[in-house]
Amino acid sequence: MGDDGSSDIGVEEGQRKYNVGVISEWHQVGTDYHVFLTQLRPGDLIEFKRDGYCHWAVYIGEHAFAENTEADDLIPVLPCIVHRANPTDNPENMNGMFSASKSLRKGLYGIGDVVVEPLRDVWRESGAKINNGMDTTIPPFPAQKIVERALCVVHGEDRQSYTPYNVLTNNCEHFASWCRSGWSVSSQVARRMEQLVKLGMVAGAAVLPRPLSIMGGLCLAGLQMMTEVRRSASSQSQNGFDFARDQLDDLSMPAVSFVPSDGQQGVEDQIMTSGGR
Repeated sequence: MGDDGSSDIGVEEGQRKYNVGVISEWHQVGTDYHVFLTQLRPGDLIEFKRDGYCHWAVYIGEHAFAENTEADDLIPVLPCIVHRANPTDNPENMNGMFSASKSLRKGLYGIGDVVVEPLRDVWRESGAKINNGMDTTIPPFPAQKIVERALCVVHGEDRQSYTPYNVLTNNCEHFASWCRSGWSVSSQVARRMEQLVKLGMVAGAAVLPRPLSIMGGLCLAGLQMMTEVRRSASSQSQNGFDFARDQLDDLSMPAVSFVPSDGQQGVEDQIMTSGGR
């Protein structure tokens, strides 16, 4: 890996990948801002540790941030991120409703507008870390392409610009993952779903003793019924065997001759007599 964190030494600038698979330590904006900036590379995914959940963004490097400036004002160039804003996300005061971040504003297309913001405004009092952990499962795009994908959504050039926010299928982590690899993945949703499944199984086991006992009784009754069927079949087979044996015994007995009144031997007697010679 190069000094700049790239994994492709000798590769053209537009095809370079940075911090592949890197997961850093948590950093605080008050003490670690500059240290964190030295680790960040364009295209990195940043995870912000909120109260009870995590917010995700794509780092795009230094970016001209012209919002809230007059025509004659100098346009500041600041370390910025792109993220799908969430109105319930408040990095400054978890229990209040005041924040400099656009996360508390509804975008043109409703909850979940994708926006560019300075890193500081979104970071605030939260912990922050680089989290490119999904790279080991899904290869990332080159850094330049990741940034381009994120900005295309901001500028309304991709359908992601118009997809509504959904905490289960289209949240901030889904968007960040899509920018980096093309796959909309949310590990925290997967963990929550796994927890819900486990809770459902425990709850189901608690309320199912009665149905299970009924099912057990039905299985026992079915077993007894099958036993009776086998017994009946066996009895019918034995009766059939006895009937066949009686028929064979009858066939093996000597035929009764018929003697006509004129004293001549009957046809049946002649046949049996000739057969016995």
